[in-house]
Amino acid sequence: MKAVVDSNVLLAAAISEGPPFDIVGMVFGGQIAPIFSRETFGELADVLMTREPFDQIAREVRAAFLGHLAEHGTWVRPVPQAVKCRDPNDQVFLDLAVAASADYLVTGDKDLLVLNEVGGTRIRTPRQFLDEIRTQ
Repeated sequence: MKAVVDSNVLLAAAISEGPPFDIVGMVFGGQIAPIFSRETFGELADVLMTREPFDQIAREVRAAFLGHLAEHGTWVRPVPQAVKCRDPNDQVFLDLAVAASADYLVTGDKDLLVLNEVGGTRIRTPRQFLDEIRTQ
């Protein structure tokens, strides 16, 4: 299953348990093929490596986390879509998901969630995503 996992979900997984943590476990277990672009991964790496509260995690652990995500990821170039997100800063995740024909875009961002589905990509919260795939 191909999924764009928003940075907010991956960052939450780095510091707490719950659905985001479970999703990362599925990525590392090969059940989910995460889709990244240079921009989305760069944003993730920047926040994880330079901002609080992540600086409380050993730098080597954060680097290993990013390395594992990159290793399991599929890299795609986003393609601008006609459907626009309310927040232009989140548009890259929408463009990436549709360009990659992702099954899901997993996010906690209400500006993306309000769209529900675009181009065959279902947009879900981490909890909704887990509930859906567990019933399939």
